Amino acid sequence: MRLKRRNNRILSEKRVLMKDMLEGLTESQLEAVMHRDGPMLVIAGAGSGKTRVVTCRIAYLISNGVWPSQILAMTFTNKAAREMRERVEAMTGEQARQVGTFHSCCARFLRRDIELLGDGRTRDFTIYDTSEQQATLKKALEADNLKLPPGLTPRGMQALISQAKGQRRAVLDLACANNYQNPELIAKCAESYEARLRQCNAVDFDDLLLLMADVLERFPEQREIYHNRFRYVLIDEYQDTNHLQYELMRLLVGPGDNIHVTGDPDQSIYSWRGADYSNIMSFTKDYPNARVVTLERNYRSTQTILDVANELIEHNLNRYEKSLYTENIGGYPVYDVTVGTDRQEAEWICRSILSLNEEGNNLRDMAVFYRTNSQSRALEEAFVTNQIPYQLIGGLRFYDRKEVKDLLALLRILVNPSDLVSLERVAGLFGKGVGSTTLTKVMLAARANGISSVELLAHEDFASLYGRATPGLRRFAELIRNLRSIPLFPVLEAVEMVLEVSGLKDLYANEVDDEERVANIEEFVGNVNRFGAEHPDGDLAQFLEEVSLVADIDSHDEESDFVTLMTLHSSKGLEFPYVYIAGVEEGLLPHSNALGDPEAVEEERRIFYVGITRAKRGLVLLHSQTRFLWNRCDYRRPSSFLAELPEDIVTRLFYGVRGRKK
Repeated sequence: MRLKRRNNRILSEKRVLMKDMLEGLTESQLEAVMHRDGPMLVIAGAGSGKTRVVTCRIAYLISNGVWPSQILAMTFTNKAAREMRERVEAMTGEQARQVGTFHSCCARFLRRDIELLGDGRTRDFTIYDTSEQQATLKKALEADNLKLPPGLTPRGMQALISQAKGQRRAVLDLACANNYQNPELIAKCAESYEARLRQCNAVDFDDLLLLMADVLERFPEQREIYHNRFRYVLIDEYQDTNHLQYELMRLLVGPGDNIHVTGDPDQSIYSWRGADYSNIMSFTKDYPNARVVTLERNYRSTQTILDVANELIEHNLNRYEKSLYTENIGGYPVYDVTVGTDRQEAEWICRSILSLNEEGNNLRDMAVFYRTNSQSRALEEAFVTNQIPYQLIGGLRFYDRKEVKDLLALLRILVNPSDLVSLERVAGLFGKGVGSTTLTKVMLAARANGISSVELLAHEDFASLYGRATPGLRRFAELIRNLRSIPLFPVLEAVEMVLEVSGLKDLYANEVDDEERVANIEEFVGNVNRFGAEHPDGDLAQFLEEVSLVADIDSHDEESDFVTLMTLHSSKGLEFPYVYIAGVEEGLLPHSNALGDPEAVEEERRIFYVGITRAKRGLVLLHSQTRFLWNRCDYRRPSSFLAELPEDIVTRLFYGVRGRKK
């Protein structure tokens, strides 16, 4: 009886807290938040408080007696997932552990369920990044004496495999459909790659979703466990889901169809990585009794910016009709600037940024977007010349740096002894005299003894199991044995012991850029320390999983005072008071690959729309008469999209153009 009164008191307190949280929501937002059972589609315009709506809905369910563990919410970026978790925990005092990205959620599920598939992989599997996937492919082809057909590179083969997994199709079918030469050979190469992954007890990013979908489809009793566990499923950024994510969602949703999806068809910009625009457009066909709510009030931008965005996107035919509005006042005009050259474009941007900075605006309040990464070069040179600090999103990731990948390889063989890619990397660092031929012999000896190569090297009786070994191989085996004796918890101690045992820092002592490499290792240790503080019970395997799922956009530093440079695609999900969009020209925006294809042009228009709606107070669109691209100077034409903008509210300026005033 006392426990019942306590639970009622807690529930009452949560409802009072929830009442406070619901204050200030619009009628449409309230409808989206307070919807209880059955399917719902929320069309959330840019800057319409989408994250607030999703998190308030989770908090609302919790305040009405739903356990946090019964709510599964999936989105696309670690940044968005982290923000949602923090908001829900602040609202309810409950930990929202089931809020994450598609890949992080499926990785967590597979740690429990992957062994059901019976393909030899265990819950200690490693997640390979793009470079490791290509290394695995090359080694697999070499081992099986296979060569890719002419014209198909390892990178292209990897993209084809990824596309096939995203569509849940056989590589052979996809190769035939796309008229590749020798599709049967391509299928054999894909099979060789998959076999190598299984041998390494590894998965690629697509496998995280594909294998989880296989578990749910092949094992109905396991699917029922998930249905009972997750009473409510929420999908954020639904317009960005591919076919595999769509099928995964359908498999996860239980008989009650308690599925709540949020998205904006006008911000669907990822078809190149498999996103299927039709998923959100056909939601009401999949769920005929779904309630649809549209969020049109914008909390981010000025009405001037929204008027430009609204008029642009109305030229798209395949969309849900909506028009963004705001109660924000003030701001600057929207500028359309014509410049003579791409160097002058960069110079104009720098002058404008310095002027805003002198007026008291922080550099972190400004961002420059462009359609392709190749456009950043002129901008970076101008920023260096003008001594303007900047951060480039989409450059070399921290976890892709050589010294960081070296340390990761050392850590991975502690967790997954079957990880051949990491073993080969460690051998390249410390295995003097241990080349590919020796490692192949180690692999064969390990197979003969029914253990992994790492386990063979770490075995106390290595000499008798392997046979006669060179001094270099014996020293390498001793290093592996010492590494394998390090406990996986606490994480910080494990990493520090690995650095001490391996002597990785000393390895860089004689290199020109050793100070930078050592500094990056120390930053890595700092990241480990932060992980330990946030996850007191987390072990090394959990840390490595989190690292493997870090995306480019996660490197965006919102605190440091830098101007941000990034592609339009990378800008999605962010916002800045002042935005410059460079290169608004035919062939760049819309991209030359899209010209002549109405659907592709519509997506290019959505890309432009996304860039425009990132701006809060100021927006500048720039295009050049000449631009140095692909090692030649091209004459350029303004983008056809510029003619679709409202002339009465766009102010046109000229800089470095003959016969025009600056």
